[in-house]
Amino acid sequence: MKKNILYLCLAASLTLGCSLDRAPLSGPSTGTFPANEKEALAGVLAAYKSLANNEQYRQPFPERWLDNLTDVAAMRTVLSKWPDYTQSIITSTYSGVTDTYARLYKAIGRIHLVLDRLDSIKDEMSEDSYCQLKAELLCLRAYFYDFGCQMYGDLPFIDHSLDLQDNAYPRTPKATIIERIISDMDDELIDHLPVAWPAAEWGTARLGRVAAYGLKARICLNWGRYEDAARYAGIALALSDGVYDLTPLDCTYYPTHAEGEPDPTPLFGFDAEKNSKEWIWAIQFNRLAASNVHHGIYAFGSRVHNGAAAVGPSLHMMCTFQCTDGLPITESPLFDWKDPWKNRDPRLDLYTVRSNSRCMNVQFSIDPSDKNVYDYAKKEYVNNNDVSGNKSEYGPNGVQGPGGFLWRKYCDPVYYGVMTGGDYEDELDCPIMRLAELLLIDAEANIEWDGGDKQRAAAELTRIRDRVHMPPVTATDVADLRSALRYERKVELCNEGFRWFDIRRWKSSENPDEIVAVKAGNASQYAPAFGKVLTNAKPVIDRDWVVTFDGETTFDGKAFDARLHTTKKFVSGKDELWPFPYDEMVTNPLIGPENNNPGY
Repeated sequence: MKKNILYLCLAASLTLGCSLDRAPLSGPSTGTFPANEKEALAGVLAAYKSLANNEQYRQPFPERWLDNLTDVAAMRTVLSKWPDYTQSIITSTYSGVTDTYARLYKAIGRIHLVLDRLDSIKDEMSEDSYCQLKAELLCLRAYFYDFGCQMYGDLPFIDHSLDLQDNAYPRTPKATIIERIISDMDDELIDHLPVAWPAAEWGTARLGRVAAYGLKARICLNWGRYEDAARYAGIALALSDGVYDLTPLDCTYYPTHAEGEPDPTPLFGFDAEKNSKEWIWAIQFNRLAASNVHHGIYAFGSRVHNGAAAVGPSLHMMCTFQCTDGLPITESPLFDWKDPWKNRDPRLDLYTVRSNSRCMNVQFSIDPSDKNVYDYAKKEYVNNNDVSGNKSEYGPNGVQGPGGFLWRKYCDPVYYGVMTGGDYEDELDCPIMRLAELLLIDAEANIEWDGGDKQRAAAELTRIRDRVHMPPVTATDVADLRSALRYERKVELCNEGFRWFDIRRWKSSENPDEIVAVKAGNASQYAPAFGKVLTNAKPVIDRDWVVTFDGETTFDGKAFDARLHTTKKFVSGKDELWPFPYDEMVTNPLIGPENNNPGY
């Protein structure tokens, strides 16, 4: 399947040239492209490549980076200007703000370059081929506009290629855009798509019928259209039966690094991109193609592996994982703060890396007394760069580190020895949609819709928990089901780009007038004290599974020993959105700098 990405990139460069790389809102047509079905397919594949081009700080964006701007993650305190995004101080000129906006419209421009002329060659292809290509283009456009509306609010809605005379549009209300993109993904059009494209030829790069209906359900869920979300998710799940399934995971608990290494690679590694039946839609990467890699392994990797240790799960995230009895650590009799990783939801070790475990064949330790760690591939001890030596202050629990832990998701042991040789290129594909998320969409829609099937929602949550041997969801009332759903989305989807959006659309269980981001984004973020691998700090875990610390309460009644890593800030009425890009406001006469988002 990787060969098709290479073809995709070559097709894009040969048939589309550099006209796709102009400024935001551009996408001028050559006037003759596409001239036939083959060129139309090349254009569609080039539109898919836009997904791979959207990267921020070495990560596919938003899928692998955006979560690191939320409460589930911690980042190095000195990391360009990215910590600013959690402090309510970013402006319209920040590169992340402007670059993301530019890439959004560059992608939409690629889509229109093909879409504008597709009707003119309709008679030269079969009805199925025409409808399939059109459906893919409109679904891709919907994906980008939905993302843009969540990040920036009202946007200029462009539905065709622009030229030098036709290049200025005002901001369209986001509700109007969402209505349009949902209607564009017409059921009759989507039904021309295959349920899934042949994996041997396309992998999971192209949107099939399950992915299209799943995307339609996701967009409806994002904007509170619960009945529609339940309907479309139901269609997608019915179609997925016998085609997609949850990937089995080995939930063996390894108390120490000497006993083994947790293995999430069947779901989040190179094995997954080839064999997982859970991946429905993914961004494909290929180092043989120009500009078709990312550098995620460097951002996530331990400094022992010559990685940056730039981001990792927060202590708050680590405290989120339930005990194996399904209770929070503040309530379960199974929890022992002196041995906190025992009797926990297996996803803790499968998705994160904690001290005294193993990652990519090497012992991981933030204990400063461990000057050396064991390399299981070399069968010898090596310098523990996470705590001593060159730039160890950037180590996971260093004075400028991310807070004591690392992500295990996407850190495939295949990369052992690669970065130490100076190669930071990562071509591991990035799932955009997998079956677990589709089940969670359907469950949430049925919970929030007054006419929803609550038993179905509980069964879907239980199906996800069964995979990791966690107790079933037995709740029947909406409040308890909502709490169970929010736990599953936080834990199952961590580090996949959903959290930023989730906490902005969910209403707080304690105060329905506020969104969850107000309490999740206004919090002191703690980490294990320097020189320690554990903490006696006792968290508060609410019904929305937001974890906070009061700076005083402990499990043993002794002095609170966690350290303050950073204090995050969220201003209600402002930080629901990013600011609107300055360049777009001042160059577009129909917007103007006076029309920035509220609070900026």
